[in-house]
Amino acid sequence: MSLDSDDTGIPDRSEDGARRKADASVVLNQLRGNTAREKGDSGYPGEHINSEEIMPPADTAPRDEIPPDTDEIRRKLENDDADQKIRDQLANAQVWEEKQKAIEQERARQRTEIEREIEADTRKQSVGRWKRIGIVSGVILILIIAAAALTFSVQPNLPATQDSFPYVSSYNVRIPQGEPVEFAGIPVTVSGSGDKVIVSISGGLGTEIGVGDKITLSSPKRMVIQIFGVTLFDSDYQIVAKFRGYVPATSQNDFTVALLTTRPVPEWAIGVIMPDGVDVNPISGDDF
Repeated sequence: MSLDSDDTGIPDRSEDGARRKADASVVLNQLRGNTAREKGDSGYPGEHINSEEIMPPADTAPRDEIPPDTDEIRRKLENDDADQKIRDQLANAQVWEEKQKAIEQERARQRTEIEREIEADTRKQSVGRWKRIGIVSGVILILIIAAAALTFSVQPNLPATQDSFPYVSSYNVRIPQGEPVEFAGIPVTVSGSGDKVIVSISGGLGTEIGVGDKITLSSPKRMVIQIFGVTLFDSDYQIVAKFRGYVPATSQNDFTVALLTTRPVPEWAIGVIMPDGVDVNPISGDDF
């Protein structure tokens, strides 16, 4: 036997292994439900097979779904319902608050109007009351003044009880030319101009005096002033005047008049003793 014939009779192991692998791939694909495609004219089933054909296909079969958790769903629904209820309650509370606010504003407005009406009525009543009080007070005051005028009395010519006069009040008095004025009810008239004048007391003939000369307008007497039967002033007094000169600008004769009394003279009593309608100004007693 030749060497060549021996070599050809022995099967090629590499080809046999490849054939077995191809057969295994075909069987595997058939088990998976896939049929291998034949490609080319090769007599071996395993030749020209794409690697993708022997890969298992993607698992597209539907799997059993996991049943949902009904308790979780129920809790979620309950939470949603609770949230909606809370939102509804908040909305209702807001509406209620707005209504209450509107009610309070309306009450405040009505209260303000009522207070204004009460204040206006009170003001009217107060004005009416004060008017009545004013009228009544005016009537009472008029009655008092009338009674005071009827009961007010001045007695300037009563006999004096003392000869000394410890109190002296001095005044600057300007007597109009030729017009009679009264000192404690005693009429006095001054006539003339220049450095000498004639002073007439109680309608007498008169006495001529010059600048710096003194004249007694009232001898010592007693004066009593009363009202409603009550004595307000009671004092002995004497009035002495000193001529200071004639004032051409006003046609007046300027005198310094000293009021000597046994008691201090209140200011209101000066208006009773001194003449009305003339300038009377208090001065220091040293000027007399």
